[in-house]
Amino acid sequence: MKSIWLNLPVKDIQKSKKFFKAIGFRENPLYSKVEHFASFFIGENDFVLMLFPEDTFKSFSQNEILDPLKGTEALLSIDAQNKTEVDEMAKKVSKAGGKIFAEPSERDGWMYGFGFMDMDGHRWNMLYMDMDKMPEQ
Repeated sequence: MKSIWLNLPVKDIQKSKKFFKAIGFRENPLYSKVEHFASFFIGENDFVLMLFPEDTFKSFSQNEILDPLKGTEALLSIDAQNKTEVDEMAKKVSKAGGKIFAEPSERDGWMYGFGFMDMDGHRWNMLYMDMDKMPEQ
């Protein structure tokens, strides 16, 4: 296998592009001029996020698109470098029009994160894990 990337259906490509740019995802320069889909790089390893109109996505998947506001099929996680990065991303998401479903907070004494929904209701979280505080197994 060569690589892996994430494809997501969206209702409005332009609104989604604006949102993901506003929260700091880097637009893939290969596709920056394309109007009918979008591509972004996430993180230092350039994980690829592809956004397609719902009809196009449906033709690829050969399946119906579930309503992410009624159920969750996946939680997309972003690794944070520290608590400050989590807090800054939460502010960016709010400002860009995303919906925070879990405010930034500590969990289990060694994790700090928050959860949000993008413009189409896909659920994401950003998490900082302090490995020095992680309980031993």
